[in-house]
Amino acid sequence: MPPKATQSSSQQGGPKQTSLLGFFSKPAPTSTGGNNRSRPPATPASGTARTSHSTTKAKAAASTTKEAAEKRRQAIQAATQSSPTANIKTLAASDARENGRFVAREDNAIDNGGSKMHRAESDASVNGAMQLKPQDKVDSDVFLGSSPLSAVDVLDDDVEQPVVESDPHFEAGKEKVNGEAQENSKSGDEATVDVEMTNGEESVGATIDAREADEDEDDHPVRSSARNSKRKITYIETDDEDSDDSKESRKATSAATGSAKNGRASLSGRKKAKVEDDDDFEFDDAGLADEDLDVMMNDFESSPEKSVADLPDSDDEVTFATKRSKAKSASVSRAKASVPQRPPAKPLGGGNASGSGRMQSGSGAGGFMTQAERSKIDAKEKKAAEQDCFDFLLDLKDKEGHRPDHPEYDARTVHIPSKAWNTFTPFERQFWEIKQNHFDTVLFFQKGKFYELYEKDAEIGHNEFDLKLTDRVKMKMVGVPEQSFDYWCAKFLAAGYKVGKVEQAETAIGMEMRTKAAAGKTKNKADSIVRRELAAVLTNGTVVDEAFLSGDEACHCIAIKEAQTEGNNSSYGICILDAATGRFELTAFEDDVCRTKLETLFRQLRPRELVFSKGNLGVVTSRLLRNILPMNANWVSLKPGSEFYDEAKTRSELAAFFGNVNNDEDDAEMAGNDPTKLGIPEAISNMLDKSLAIEALGGMMFYLRSLNMANDLLSQRSFNVYDPIRRGENLVLDGQTLSHLEVLVNNEGGEEGTLLQLLQRCATPFGKRLFRIWLTAPLQKIDAINARQDAVADLMADLTFSERFHRMAKDTPDLERLISRIHAGRCKQSDFLKVLNAFQKVNKGFSQLSEMAQSFSSTSVSSLLRGAPDMTSNLAHIQGMFEIVDGDILPTPGASEECDEASAAVEQAEGELEDVLEEYKTLLKCTDLTYWHSAQGAKDIYVIQAPVKVKVPANWTKTGGTKAHNKYVTGKTQPLIRQVQEARETRKIAFQGFFSQLLQEFDNDREVWLKAVRIFAELDCLLSLAKASADLDEPRCRPVLVESEEAFIDFKDLRHPALCLRSDFISNDVQLGNQVPRQTLLTGPNTAGKSTLCRMTSVAVIMAQLGALLPASQATIAPIDKIQTRMGAYDNMFSNSSTFKVELDECAKILRDGGPKSLVILDELGRGTSTYDGMAIAEAVLHHLSTVTLPLGFFATHYGALTDDFKYHPNVRCMHMQTQVDDIKREVICLYKLIEGRAESSYGTHVAHLAGVPDPVVARAEQVSSEFFADFKQKMILRRKSNLPVLAQADFHRLIQAARKPREQLGSSFLQQLQLIRRAIDRYES
Repeated sequence: MPPKATQSSSQQGGPKQTSLLGFFSKPAPTSTGGNNRSRPPATPASGTARTSHSTTKAKAAASTTKEAAEKRRQAIQAATQSSPTANIKTLAASDARENGRFVAREDNAIDNGGSKMHRAESDASVNGAMQLKPQDKVDSDVFLGSSPLSAVDVLDDDVEQPVVESDPHFEAGKEKVNGEAQENSKSGDEATVDVEMTNGEESVGATIDAREADEDEDDHPVRSSARNSKRKITYIETDDEDSDDSKESRKATSAATGSAKNGRASLSGRKKAKVEDDDDFEFDDAGLADEDLDVMMNDFESSPEKSVADLPDSDDEVTFATKRSKAKSASVSRAKASVPQRPPAKPLGGGNASGSGRMQSGSGAGGFMTQAERSKIDAKEKKAAEQDCFDFLLDLKDKEGHRPDHPEYDARTVHIPSKAWNTFTPFERQFWEIKQNHFDTVLFFQKGKFYELYEKDAEIGHNEFDLKLTDRVKMKMVGVPEQSFDYWCAKFLAAGYKVGKVEQAETAIGMEMRTKAAAGKTKNKADSIVRRELAAVLTNGTVVDEAFLSGDEACHCIAIKEAQTEGNNSSYGICILDAATGRFELTAFEDDVCRTKLETLFRQLRPRELVFSKGNLGVVTSRLLRNILPMNANWVSLKPGSEFYDEAKTRSELAAFFGNVNNDEDDAEMAGNDPTKLGIPEAISNMLDKSLAIEALGGMMFYLRSLNMANDLLSQRSFNVYDPIRRGENLVLDGQTLSHLEVLVNNEGGEEGTLLQLLQRCATPFGKRLFRIWLTAPLQKIDAINARQDAVADLMADLTFSERFHRMAKDTPDLERLISRIHAGRCKQSDFLKVLNAFQKVNKGFSQLSEMAQSFSSTSVSSLLRGAPDMTSNLAHIQGMFEIVDGDILPTPGASEECDEASAAVEQAEGELEDVLEEYKTLLKCTDLTYWHSAQGAKDIYVIQAPVKVKVPANWTKTGGTKAHNKYVTGKTQPLIRQVQEARETRKIAFQGFFSQLLQEFDNDREVWLKAVRIFAELDCLLSLAKASADLDEPRCRPVLVESEEAFIDFKDLRHPALCLRSDFISNDVQLGNQVPRQTLLTGPNTAGKSTLCRMTSVAVIMAQLGALLPASQATIAPIDKIQTRMGAYDNMFSNSSTFKVELDECAKILRDGGPKSLVILDELGRGTSTYDGMAIAEAVLHHLSTVTLPLGFFATHYGALTDDFKYHPNVRCMHMQTQVDDIKREVICLYKLIEGRAESSYGTHVAHLAGVPDPVVARAEQVSSEFFADFKQKMILRRKSNLPVLAQADFHRLIQAARKPREQLGSSFLQQLQLIRRAIDRYES
């Protein structure tokens, strides 16, 4: 029978004795022996919290037993030397009786740097036993000292350890038991064991490592009041070297000891420890009885001559099992040790064959794994295999079989082998059916109330935006709530990704209804889950939802096709799309060597996405577009022919889409020889002879189909012809002019300080888009300009009209874009209601504003408002089809037969449930019975709620309850509830169909709505000009427009509109043409204001022809047809052009396209090359402009010598910016006033002084400059062979060449040139 529980020796006052573990430990040699070694410090166990307080307290608890411990060790040493075997048995038995029973229990493993660190717990149980619990999960953990490692008690560093001689039989026994410890020990390593003490007892151990315990444990009836203490056993290498035999024996015994440890002793009446999983084994808490110890020691003693070499060869032959009864204890012997009781625990990774690695099942040396363990391992391996990445993602290919390093690789697709489809789950099949064609698109899959991203998309979400990544089966996943989809979609788009939205096409109930109806008709697994469809693929250039648009400006996508012509010129076909409004524009043109029209178009539109045929764009075109387009613009290349359609394929696709196939002979005759003209929009019909434009449209069609947007946009039939230059109708501002004058964007890519920011004051989004078009193409016809000026004047005079308009425009949504969304059937109910309310307000506002405009002095505004449609009947028709119930649009009775039937079915099912409730009230005689409905979803509805005191029938099923009520469902209500759910689902589908019909009915009047929006936008632009004009500081004036064959300008006190509010800005009088020369040769030092004067003049012309007032006291202008500029110094690395090359390209275009009605600005031409070449080019260009081309213009230069050469020319006036110069102080004061004459110098050295250049450098520069100027002047005098200037000689040469031509070849402009030369001759003579 088990011994009674006793107190520890420290509590009884007697000396504390070592445990069995301490007896088997080999003490370290003393310091006097030749092989003695100093004891190394104990190593603390990993992860254990230690404090100085707890360590001191633990040592104090053990200090009282130092003397007793020393005496005990000396007794053990003496007994071992005299009769090791007998004394071992006697002392071990005594130790076991006094200190309790010893039980080893395997738990978790800790591998610290290759040495095994085992943690043991000591707990005072009912019988006072000490339990040692290793923390490592290993094959065998035996905490007994063994060669070459020994356990040494290091309770205190001051205690000198006794020397114990080794006995061969004793060592052999230890080898048997401690094979694991020997196997895992390494030379020079130190293995430690943490022993946790609960009652302050001293055990064989190492340095005490105190650990805090709960104070509540002090009240335990068995445990002492001492805190828990963790002790360590340190194994120290002995001086004995291992023989080969001992090494082999340790390998053989390592698994044997593990097998012995893992055995269980069946003890009746004892509570067994619970095994947490298949890998954890525990021994009984009772430990060894006295007789069990006797049997073990007798067995140990029975073969004193057995050596290490005689140990069993396999793990199967060793068992260390403890039994409770004497009969079973006696049966434990070496002969029966071949049957393993329990297999060893699975090792950690690595190790040798005997103690680690995966063990195979079956008989033989390795057959220690149970069926449960094998099953668990197989399950883990199967789960790991399922979680591996799909094989086709490891070796990525596109649909054509090309890998990513192949030049023809298509990143949009992925190849999925046919065998992979057979392994997919229904959802995986659904996912990859969509993903295989949109592999470069981030797909948001709707699953209930969430949108989820999988695989590569999930990794993008995790890496880019730190969304939490989850590995689920084979598909990594991140998810976002349904209500935050717009937010996350906008973030992905802003980062440059394409985003696909996959929506659920049905609810869970709808799926159940579908599968029930199709039962037995199909075996497709994909039909067993909720259907999902790719609603749209969004890109930066094709976004349509307002939530994803960054502003009110148009968001363009352009498809381009190029064809090389003779020379270095190119022809282009272009298709422009504004997806948000559904507007297409087509154009085709042949461009010059500078790609003027192409640059102008792209600077006007600044598209966010470019679609082109792979390999089609030339080098010059590509470099130009990369220089113009924003850095975040998407470039989409399509395969020629198969994706970017050719002309024939595009015509066929147009015919198929617009449904023009009919046999009407009259229609065919009207269509001429091309039947594809039937049914297609007029703008496309007009461009059918432009093959490049049609091919560009074909490329756009394919791209929109890949985005699942083609039908929504093409079906709107909103096609127009686009002309980027608009010659003859508008003031032409080419791409260079828009850039140099900073009309739309500044030189940093923003809008700050631009003319657009200055003038654009629109209140509506569609008004802002229209004003941008106005600004890039001001008017040219005088009548149109005067009409707009009249409207602006009337609006400035009547502030009441402006206030009424802004009340009407307040909170107005983007009607133009929403009309497009309504046509596509993708408008929300809330947005549709906003549209109806806005048009109702606009319709009423137009009537009021039209009445107010009758009092205006001009008819411009009233004529505009009279053209507004009356939308009263249209709105009444739409609003009469529905009613609003709880914020939802529902059909009025009779508006939809399908909806009426579905609503009646719902009412009938709900009525039956109400009848059932009344029956139950009568049956239970309880009027408090009610139906309870869940506030979350429609799953829990019509649940009967009864008071707790009411006794219900036994067949009612309770589903929940509260303190006052219980909730039930019955066999009678359940089928009716299902009937209601299905009826409501049917009604929901019917309501959705009705809303689609309602949108279609609204779209039937699309032209009416769009006409109202256009008038609204135009009125908004007029008010914007009026407000911008009113904000100009005085003096301001309305420019006077004069009809003339030659353009001219005359501004008095002109200021820059962006700086006119500054009181210190200096105004200037600017005159070009009419009574003064058409060209002004402008000189002056740097920072004198030459460039500002040029820009100010150009901007004033734009504002005047736009219809706004000017910041001047007086302004007269003959309309200009084109503004051309060459300003600033910059290179173009994308076009492989230097600064000088860029200058000459722009200059050549000016000389080629300029005319008498053009305004030309040339700023510092020729500075990109040598002085002589630069001055020669500047002189020749100015002479050509002033003599041949005859435009208005400023020619700003630092070449002072040009003023001498052109002082005779009647069409050139020399002027300069006034300055004050102090040569002594080397200071230049700029007065910013334009005056007649030439500047004495550019004063470059004075500016260098102001910039902080050292005085010696400036002085030397002045000397060199004066010498250079003198030498240059002398050389020019010596080279001159005639008294006539070089330019005069060029004029006479031109006259001689003209005299040799027939009169009809001279042209009308030659008479003007001849008259100019005659005037020049008069000046030569004078």
